[in-house]
Amino acid sequence: MKERVAVLGAGNGGCAMAAYVASRGACVSLCDLFPQYIADIRKKQGVTLTLEGKTIFQKLDCVTENPAEAIRDAGLILVVTPAFSHKLFAAACASALKDGQIVVLNPGRTGGATEFLHVVRSLGCQKDIVVAETQTLIYSCRKTDGAAVEIYGIKKEVEVGSLPGSRIQEVLDALHRYYPQFTPAKSCLKTSLSNIGALFHPTPVLMNAARIEQDKKDFRYYWEGITPAVATLIHEIDQERVAVAAAYDTQIKTAEQWLQESYDTYGSCLYELIQNNKAYRDIMAPHTLQVRYVTEDVPMSLVPISELGRIAGVPTANMDAVIALTSTIYGQDFRKEGRSLSNMGLNGLSHEQIIRYFETGEAF
Repeated sequence: MKERVAVLGAGNGGCAMAAYVASRGACVSLCDLFPQYIADIRKKQGVTLTLEGKTIFQKLDCVTENPAEAIRDAGLILVVTPAFSHKLFAAACASALKDGQIVVLNPGRTGGATEFLHVVRSLGCQKDIVVAETQTLIYSCRKTDGAAVEIYGIKKEVEVGSLPGSRIQEVLDALHRYYPQFTPAKSCLKTSLSNIGALFHPTPVLMNAARIEQDKKDFRYYWEGITPAVATLIHEIDQERVAVAAAYDTQIKTAEQWLQESYDTYGSCLYELIQNNKAYRDIMAPHTLQVRYVTEDVPMSLVPISELGRIAGVPTANMDAVIALTSTIYGQDFRKEGRSLSNMGLNGLSHEQIIRYFETGEAF
């Protein structure tokens, strides 16, 4: 009997995952809360997938706007949405979740699994579920029309952490049927604090705000937007992130280490590693400040790292400055709206209790 898998989110990554998992023999349900994203897929009852030069049509078992319908009888639930949608899907799924289901956020950004579990528990769901998060999306992919997607590349290795951390093998067993590339992280603290987007997204947009607003000519986001001065600030924010991780007994890669291991680049500092990375050559800057590099990565990445640092007594002055300045510019209280300790269900816990929570999934 085919396994049932639910994919929540019909954007680039969601369509790629739904089609790929279906191609591996699963019965797949695809759900999105916004009907315009699934209109064409619903008409065709499937997604056309292009991978490694081959194009095939993958029929889906169900295409729906109702998360409860999508996750019915699904052992594995793959959430592939922007981080600010995680709590919406958690609330929509809470009453329909069943014992034994595994929810994986692709990716969780920072604190995604914690926020998801907090929302479902606060709505009265006490089912025996495991919530997990990946460090990044496994694919490089884009939708080519309303019901077609192309996968340009699949990462060789991606870490995944579970909540509680002790149940990671259950998550790997479920994922490895389709994705042997996933490797275990000690806990969701590791995946959450390994969030590189928190470094490379908000700060360059902030430091290039005037240029983005006034200069309508394209400029290279990394090669021109990250000057030596901007790279210095990113490096200092990275040092704060690494210090927060160390305070929670978690070792993570620095931005420099990540660049060296992820790309064919070289250099003695962050600026040189970015400038010598040919993969960044044609990535252009956004044409507006209304971009997820800030609206998602500040509240869902920088805020939770800063909050964890505060409880552990680790100063995050540069990170806090970016949060404060972007909140002022965008007219939003990103700290209040984002993944604060309260919104993650960690308010009132001590440093030691937070570590224990990520290990066991139990509040105190």
